[in-house]
Amino acid sequence: MAEKKIRFSCPLDCFDACSMIATINEGKVVKIEGDKSHPLTQGFVCKKGKKHLERLYHPDRILNPKKKYKEKWIDISYDEAIDEISEKFKKIKAHYGSEAVLHFYDSGYGGLSKTVDKMFFNYYGGATVHTGSLCWGAGIEAQKLDFGDNKSHSPEDLVNSKTIIIWGRNPADTNIHLVKYLTKAKKNGGYIYLIDPINTNTTKIASEHIHITPSTDGALALGIANYIINENLIDQEFIKNHVKGYEEYREYVKDFTLDYTEKTTGIDKEKIKELAENYSRNKPSSIIIGYGLQRYKNGGNNIRAIDALGALTGNIGIAGGGVNYSNKLIDEYIDGEVEKSKHYVKNRRTYSKTKLADFIMKAGNPPIKCLFITKSNPLVQVPNINKTIEAFNKVDFKVVIDIFMTDTAKYADIVLPATSILEEEDFIYSSMFSPYLNYSARAVKPLNGIIGEYDLFRILAKKMDIREYPDIEREEFFKRALKPIMENFKVSYEYLKNEIFTIRDRDIPWKDKKFNTPSGKYELYSERAEKQGISPIPIYIQTENEKKDYNLRLITPHFKDSLHSQHFAFEENIPVVYVNRNTLKKNNVHVNEIVKIKSKYGALEAKLEISSDIGDDIIMIYEGWWHKSGSVNFLTPDSISDIGEQAAYYECFCKIERV
Repeated sequence: MAEKKIRFSCPLDCFDACSMIATINEGKVVKIEGDKSHPLTQGFVCKKGKKHLERLYHPDRILNPKKKYKEKWIDISYDEAIDEISEKFKKIKAHYGSEAVLHFYDSGYGGLSKTVDKMFFNYYGGATVHTGSLCWGAGIEAQKLDFGDNKSHSPEDLVNSKTIIIWGRNPADTNIHLVKYLTKAKKNGGYIYLIDPINTNTTKIASEHIHITPSTDGALALGIANYIINENLIDQEFIKNHVKGYEEYREYVKDFTLDYTEKTTGIDKEKIKELAENYSRNKPSSIIIGYGLQRYKNGGNNIRAIDALGALTGNIGIAGGGVNYSNKLIDEYIDGEVEKSKHYVKNRRTYSKTKLADFIMKAGNPPIKCLFITKSNPLVQVPNINKTIEAFNKVDFKVVIDIFMTDTAKYADIVLPATSILEEEDFIYSSMFSPYLNYSARAVKPLNGIIGEYDLFRILAKKMDIREYPDIEREEFFKRALKPIMENFKVSYEYLKNEIFTIRDRDIPWKDKKFNTPSGKYELYSERAEKQGISPIPIYIQTENEKKDYNLRLITPHFKDSLHSQHFAFEENIPVVYVNRNTLKKNNVHVNEIVKIKSKYGALEAKLEISSDIGDDIIMIYEGWWHKSGSVNFLTPDSISDIGEQAAYYECFCKIERV
């Protein structure tokens, strides 16, 4: 059989949505490499993308439906699994209502075909589903208050920027295809500031790293704003014509003097002045925001305060400008059956995603009788794991769909195998950075006859006699979902499959200065925020610096070689905890020692390493580790941000003990 190559796309919850080429020989994928023809990713793929091949044929992969019987796993047929799930769903709905089923999902797979999980539960009549986010929710909602929507400049536009601030983001590790545009901007004379409490690999790309005290990003932005206003560095025309609430905002920031801002953030006031001067004068200026700085209780206001700098200086709606956080460019043009299914929801109940455990334990009328978990691993990724395990154990029936026997799957009653992207035909897009829609061809048939989620939910709907559920083939499902793109941009379905699509006329968001806010202006003062019971203007909310004996703040960034917990499946070691030399001495511990990290919520063991990249009284552990190694979320509290119901992971304080 002749060797063949197909183009597919990485579906991970990542900024880049890399396009790749799979080589197939005798019905088996033998090689994965980057797609050199893709205009964004251009043939370069990270380790996570290359591991799709390892995951496809990994010996620990789940290949059959499984049922827990007398505390042991047994293989069962699909008919048996679907019969049991169907009967449970029918009985639960009849006795308690559809809201007694909690559907927990996330973004572990970013393709259109696996959005049918939400569609199924809509046609079921509704379920209990989450609001808020474990990832980026504070920033999303904050920018909606300010701009009315979430839009970012195309990466190519960075070459027009003279001043760039990378604020709490680490593209060198987590957004690798942004790096080449930053490098081009720098070669073109642009000056790049990196603001981060950690000296990350992105420091090598930046012109300068500014070390900030964790959680004080909002104070820095407000201090810069006060200086800009006092020095008359504002864009008066932009403010007059396109900004609402300037006077109220100006009055509030008066207290953020250079001395106060220096004391709060740990940044020298002369450096704050320099940053403000360059951002205001050396235009156009661009800000690129990461997710870490909104994972505090004050996370939403941190983002709003940073957004305001763009409005004050007129760096909005111009080439080389922007305050770039997420890029929901393709999202608004996706429609079809999933959207249609929302009309069939009769009973829906919501809870804040971070508060999953509290909700399960307190839910009544009806109680939660079933957990159905897709595209996620909550017993690793949700904060306060010990409490979440306790909550899971109170639920009668639990179903998980996954490729591996994750820590979450181990607590289930039935586990169904998931398909790999290499076994699926799909369309992939990112709402974080990449402005492209990628067609992903199927490389091989699913191993061992695995039934993918698209067909699985069709079969389950038929079994339950849900007649409204669309019994259509995958291609028709795609065509309906992509219809707005095809109609608005005059492209065919075949074009979307065979070419690389992006929305070219949207490279500079807000170019027309028409914002999707109630006033049609950029809103420094948001009445919508006021109605939600939060401050109408961006404010600084001081968070706790320490809690008695627990005086070390834990930072848990993303590891460059894993997407959350997905690639830690292969890791057998324990985590590494990084501290600087001062923290090491103060806590009477030694390099390479195995130590116990404790918080009020749990503990784990880790190997201690010294790093000058970390500030005083900060400890850093990469997130994603499984229970067998020591998940960081045994330590984290289930606290929520001020805006957007974002998990405030970084409001975690610990102590180090010798084992």
